[in-house]
Amino acid sequence: MKLLHVCYGNQLEVLADQLAEHLDNHAVSPLEPELIAVQGHAVSRWLALRLATDRGILANNKMLFPAELLWLLFRRVLPEDVPPFNGFSAQTLAWRLLALLQSEQFVSRHAALAHYLKTASPIGQWQLAERLGRQFEQYLIYRPDWIQQWESEGDTHWQAALWRRLMTTGDDRHWLNLRTRLVKMMAQEPAAAERLPARITLFGLPRLSEVYLGILQTIAAYCDVRIYALNYSSVFWADIVSDKERTRQVLSDQSGLADYMETGNSLLASLGRQGRAYFGQLLELDALDEEVFCPPASNTLLGQIQSDIFYLREGRDEGVQREVDPSDSSIQIHVCHSPMREVEVLHDRLLDQFDRQPDLDPAEVLVLVPDIETYAAYIEAVFGTLTDDRRIPFRIADCGQSQRTSLIEAFFALLDMPFGRYDATAVSMPLAEPAIQKQFDLSGTDVDQILYWVRESGIRWGIDAADMSRLELPVGEENTWRRGSDRLILSHALPPGAVFDQLAPCGPSDTTDAQVVGRLRSYLEQVFMLRDELSGECTVIDWSVKANSLLDRFFALDASNESELRTLRDSLTGVAYSAEAAGYNGTVTLEVYRHDLAQRLAAPSRGFFGTGAVTFASLAAGRCLPAKLVCLLGMNDSVYPRADSRHGFDLIAQYPRVSDQRQREEDRQVFLDAVLCAREQLYISYTGRDIRDDRSKPPSTLISELFDYIDRTSRPQANMSKTSSVITIQHPMQAFSEQYFQDNAPQLFSYARELVRSGDVVVPGPGALVDVPLTRRETESEITLENLAQFFTHPVRVLLRDVLDIRLESADVLLQTREPVELDYYTRMTVREVMLAEKQRGAAFEAVVNQLRASGKVPMGTAGFRALEFEWYKITPLYDRLLSAGYSAEGEVIELALDVAGTRLTGSVSPLTATGLVHCSVMDLTARDRIRMWVSHLSLCASDASYTRSSQLFGPDQAESFDVIGEPHALLADLIAVYQEGLTRPLPFFPRSAWEYVSTGGDPAKAAARTWAGNDYAWGESKDAYNQLAFRDSGIEILEGEFEQLASRILGPLQANRVVIR
Repeated sequence: MKLLHVCYGNQLEVLADQLAEHLDNHAVSPLEPELIAVQGHAVSRWLALRLATDRGILANNKMLFPAELLWLLFRRVLPEDVPPFNGFSAQTLAWRLLALLQSEQFVSRHAALAHYLKTASPIGQWQLAERLGRQFEQYLIYRPDWIQQWESEGDTHWQAALWRRLMTTGDDRHWLNLRTRLVKMMAQEPAAAERLPARITLFGLPRLSEVYLGILQTIAAYCDVRIYALNYSSVFWADIVSDKERTRQVLSDQSGLADYMETGNSLLASLGRQGRAYFGQLLELDALDEEVFCPPASNTLLGQIQSDIFYLREGRDEGVQREVDPSDSSIQIHVCHSPMREVEVLHDRLLDQFDRQPDLDPAEVLVLVPDIETYAAYIEAVFGTLTDDRRIPFRIADCGQSQRTSLIEAFFALLDMPFGRYDATAVSMPLAEPAIQKQFDLSGTDVDQILYWVRESGIRWGIDAADMSRLELPVGEENTWRRGSDRLILSHALPPGAVFDQLAPCGPSDTTDAQVVGRLRSYLEQVFMLRDELSGECTVIDWSVKANSLLDRFFALDASNESELRTLRDSLTGVAYSAEAAGYNGTVTLEVYRHDLAQRLAAPSRGFFGTGAVTFASLAAGRCLPAKLVCLLGMNDSVYPRADSRHGFDLIAQYPRVSDQRQREEDRQVFLDAVLCAREQLYISYTGRDIRDDRSKPPSTLISELFDYIDRTSRPQANMSKTSSVITIQHPMQAFSEQYFQDNAPQLFSYARELVRSGDVVVPGPGALVDVPLTRRETESEITLENLAQFFTHPVRVLLRDVLDIRLESADVLLQTREPVELDYYTRMTVREVMLAEKQRGAAFEAVVNQLRASGKVPMGTAGFRALEFEWYKITPLYDRLLSAGYSAEGEVIELALDVAGTRLTGSVSPLTATGLVHCSVMDLTARDRIRMWVSHLSLCASDASYTRSSQLFGPDQAESFDVIGEPHALLADLIAVYQEGLTRPLPFFPRSAWEYVSTGGDPAKAAARTWAGNDYAWGESKDAYNQLAFRDSGIEILEGEFEQLASRILGPLQANRVVIR
């Protein structure tokens, strides 16, 4: 008679080698696949590579999860009774349960269900069905006796009634029933055993239920069944207890049995309770046992801990502490201020290890975190941005699509469109996705232009009037997408200022832009169709068809997105298949369908284990995987181990058993696995300092237990401190801290060369942008008046943008999603400019109001009318002053060509009137307005034109004039000299602050400082991105010395010649 074989080993590599040897020595038919059950994708990938390395090739094998293996066995032995897929998986059960929860007749008979579902929305029904599906799956595994009792109608609980209803209204072939049929058929039909595979292997599984092990025991009588199990100790340890368990027994038991309980090794007893229970289950099997132990080396602190567990002892000599060599770095604990700092520190430490161990391959480094989704962004930011010799190849494994790509984000944005108001941001956002751009023949530049048009055409939200009426909102349609896009189209048919059907043209005017508008309109029409297509309820199949159609219409397929689109389509198919397998024929809302789809995409991917790069994975996914260097990040208090989270209707939580799976015990076992799978080094980090006040924060209780064990069993050489203190490194809050570059702290170092300058420490300031003046091939021999005036409105921006080609303007256009209720600054400026121009043409107020309302930029109703009325009132005094000065926007223009100190100054000056040059601003006059006027005025005075050499500058409530300048050439020459110098280095000249300095009496420096700093109501020049980059090493002292000299040099003459007109 055949027996079950169980092979025990303390190292996964040894177990894998043992499996390879058995496969070689006991070959089966090459046409029959080798069936191997593993715990997850990580072990599957690792084992496949290991077997391929040992045997030279690995072919025709199937790596399955335990449930998949069991279902395959059912289908082979019971081919006519078993469907292709398990109808009692959590995903399929959710759809079956949803159908029952939608049955008012069933729900009304159960008060608990009726009470909850009375107020539940469709998505609430689905979430309950989903939770119950997972719960019932757990009952099948860990409470098979309950299932049998429920099916015999021995329980009146509503969950029992729900289960019985499942059995009578659909497929009843769950694995417990199939197990009974399997055992019966194997006993009654000898031919059934011939349908079993020749060999079944279960490798490295951390636990199996008793019922599952019972099935294996039965099958082992007919085919070769082998279990390769990790057992970290060569000594029997199934009856050891932790100190806490022993104390609890002493307090509760008067029989004296506690005196005979052994702890063995306290770490193994405390952290390995789950493994101990599984080990006990394996020992109860009628099996042939085999042991392939490999004693760990004990020449390091890590090796000593592993050796203690292997030999089940508390230190080599009880009560005697071992000395730890000062150079021993086998265990390192790093305390940081944030997850980002943890990853930054890890990167430097890995670079150090690769320098110290040239033969260390990145694939031999495994980094595990409690939640890979939380750390993925930090990992990409640190490891994914370096391209020099500090680059470390890495892969993030087992990360679900909840870390969504831009394509998946765009897909869900379109899917969510009917739930929203079709606001400007929601509709525009998907256009950032390259696949959508390609589908509608748009470029990135086109999309930037479209965003500008959206803002300028007054689009806020809503499709059109009909859509808004469907939403039962009493709001006009002026700011809808339809009206806004119509304004864009009208710009090709009407001149500026015209109005048609209460619409004013806006935006493009040339043929190329017209094509972009047409493509935008095509995109919008497709988006508008989603409102009707994705509304209401449909069957799951119909939703999948619609979702696939959405992919076809919006996303262009190419090599760069093929994998993402395939993932999406596979998930759509998976949702449809689950519903079909469940026999669910009802209808659901898009919200329910979307929820299930999102859950599937969030499921962990297969990842990239063993791919020649450092692997980042979750602790659960990477458990048991051996590596030379195992790194654990995020070992924070209250984060890991996780607390058990149970629903109120979880009967397992209400009636627990000793063998139940508990999240906290699972995490403790996973931590122990990680410690024992580190072959040379164990690296641990946690957030042990508060980033706000540097307050100390405790580590995970698992780290505390490890510290206690280390301090109890070892001590540093020639050091009275604790070992745990010696192996712990406290890191500064910032990566650029001077501590990383000082010789007196050898434990702290950094490979970030950009933080070091000429061997000196850089404390937070990164240094001046330009240390020495730039060398230019030659100075400009010809300068335009426009360039000269533009320079002095922002010298630093001209240098960075036009000379160094550094552009700091955000490409993102801030879109408004609510209809305007007041005029903002820029809209007010536009309104005033339109009013002034129309007033000069003789237009009446009512006509101007109609034109502005047709633009979609002003508030609707009385509020808009009152706002426009006020702006008309504000612009009238300016119009009157300009009228008296003979101003006209189309006034006379003269072209100038001046020779100033060897430089040719060219350009035009306008508009000129009988009284001279006249400039105006519809808003309050600023330093920039005055600078532009000053440059034009000096040029006019330096010319030989036969025009009046006086100039006037008007604002709504201001009027200033400039008379003839005595030596305009000298002043222009000085401005040109400053201009030429400003193209070689950043000049500390800030127009607004400088104007306050030269125009304010009393304390000019204080006035300039106020303007430089800004406040809640006025933007300070210190916050300007160009100023911050150019003068990033400076504070308020930038307004001293050269700033004062430049302010007086440039604006002093302007102020001296300015006459304020009362």
